[in-house]
Amino acid sequence: MSRSAKTLAGPGYIILNILRVMNIIALLMVIVASWVMLVKTFVVSKFFFFDAVSHLITSFVGIFLIVSELPLFKSYYTKNWPLLSQSSGLVTLGAAMVVLGVSILGNLNKEATSQESLGTAFWRIVISSGVLVSLLGFLNIIASFIFRDSALDITARQVRAKGAVAAQGSPSTSSHRTYVNEYMSERNSSVRSDHRPPLLPTQSSIGSAGRNDRRTRNPRLPLSISRPINFNEQFADYVQKPNDAHVHHPAYLSEKV
Repeated sequence: MSRSAKTLAGPGYIILNILRVMNIIALLMVIVASWVMLVKTFVVSKFFFFDAVSHLITSFVGIFLIVSELPLFKSYYTKNWPLLSQSSGLVTLGAAMVVLGVSILGNLNKEATSQESLGTAFWRIVISSGVLVSLLGFLNIIASFIFRDSALDITARQVRAKGAVAAQGSPSTSSHRTYVNEYMSERNSSVRSDHRPPLLPTQSSIGSAGRNDRRTRNPRLPLSISRPINFNEQFADYVQKPNDAHVHHPAYLSEKV
């Protein structure tokens, strides 16, 4: 780590863990506020279905973010939700919390979730949860940029988990990038080897193949020419005998040459 990063890593370990506890409390308040508005919407409004679904989704997102802040299912978040894993900062978490806060505060304009419908006590729970989760969302985004070390690819989550020793043996994004680069290089090399064009035949191989093909089609065998069917004895001197007919055949002469 650089000197400034080492200086911030110690206090950052304490500050970020306090911020984590506050995140969990704020998200729990969001879940409670969502269920309060869900019940009041069911009592007051006739078209409560879609409002109820939106409140349910808000509460489920709050639970999902709470689990990401706890040391539970780390491998699942690393594999399927890398922006909420140790190799990432707190920007995604902060942005999600800001969205939840805006959604909670936006529901206060409805009749079913107004101060008169909810009552002062429940209305304070809803408005305080929306303000608190939005504020903590911005604080998470700011803390993610303050306590990270870009030179060593150390995120604010890693500082929160290990403090000043985050650079020693912590799963960094550089190791993940190295693994991805090695995997892609091996894959590209295998693809190139599979699509390698066949070697072109040389001139010598072409010539030898042509000669072998001609020999196969035209075997050099001794041929015997039979005498004519209507044989005339006066031409007997001009007819070769069957035994020595192949001696003067072109194929037999070419083999001798």
